[in-house]
Amino acid sequence: MRRLYEELVKLSTDDAFVNFQNSLIQELYNSLGQGYSKNENEVTLVHRLVDTAKGKSYGPIRLYAEMLHGSRSYVEFNYLDKPVTKELGDMAVISLVTSKQNRIFQRACIIQNKKRAGNGWAVDKEQLFLLKNFPPFTGDKGIFRGCNDLTFRNNSGGLGAFGLLDAPGEMALLSAPRLSRYLQGRKSLSPSDLSTLGIEKNEALAESVSSWFPFWSNFPHFHPKEWFYFLDEFGVLPFAIKGSGGLPFLGNSTASHDLYDFVRSWTQLSLGEVTYVRNRAINHTVDSFSNFLMRSAGLSSDIVHTEDNIFGQSKFNGQMGIFIMHWDID
Repeated sequence: MRRLYEELVKLSTDDAFVNFQNSLIQELYNSLGQGYSKNENEVTLVHRLVDTAKGKSYGPIRLYAEMLHGSRSYVEFNYLDKPVTKELGDMAVISLVTSKQNRIFQRACIIQNKKRAGNGWAVDKEQLFLLKNFPPFTGDKGIFRGCNDLTFRNNSGGLGAFGLLDAPGEMALLSAPRLSRYLQGRKSLSPSDLSTLGIEKNEALAESVSSWFPFWSNFPHFHPKEWFYFLDEFGVLPFAIKGSGGLPFLGNSTASHDLYDFVRSWTQLSLGEVTYVRNRAINHTVDSFSNFLMRSAGLSSDIVHTEDNIFGQSKFNGQMGIFIMHWDID
């Protein structure tokens, strides 16, 4: 992990890396705008984003993207007191750091995309419940066919999210827990709701952490390397992952205003649930699922081997856009 921290410090001052991000973002805007001009649906727009991101690279950082085809992946779970069946999501975003063929760090986010219709984005309350709480679910058809009582832990609150697509070609992102707070029982989200995205910070985390680390407020005064080394030395990195000691990496992005925010969160290891860190899986089921998605998208099975291979050598049977950032620091 210390090697990763050292490389992140270098990357944080690398102007060429920012240029790579900006170039990718502009291409995504162009692609999304073309789709909107043709009034394409969510699946087709995601396909456009996949085709645009596929194969992009910067030094040891490479982007993989694939639109995996098949029947939509539905899961059955209990919504309050009744069983319901819903689609899990139409997009997955994964960040992976390796040292040769050894995994160092990984996180994943499952996204359901919605196009704005009229004055806002209609949100299915049952699917929001699923992506916010991840109750035990059983596969109905698609990816999870034959899986029973799977449980995804959502420690960060960022495992499930909604992509908010808007004309003339824009994409915002909200984590399911945050979206639930905004809706407060309403059936749709309005553009005015998004104006408050920058207000909420990580105060709740800071308060909870300060109860067992009273000197948490001093962390911003640490040199970035000292801060990371401290967390690594004491084994608390997975629990303090929401803070980044002033570096724009390893945060916990629960909201993105636009494609700029989204791409930077993804490529700066700040989007989704952490599944693997410090040479071990810390969220076994989600880690196995994200590895299954990466193998299905064509990333070497030698790299994405997992100790808890719940999905075995099953072939992908679902419809989902997979976006992977793979950074080999060696």
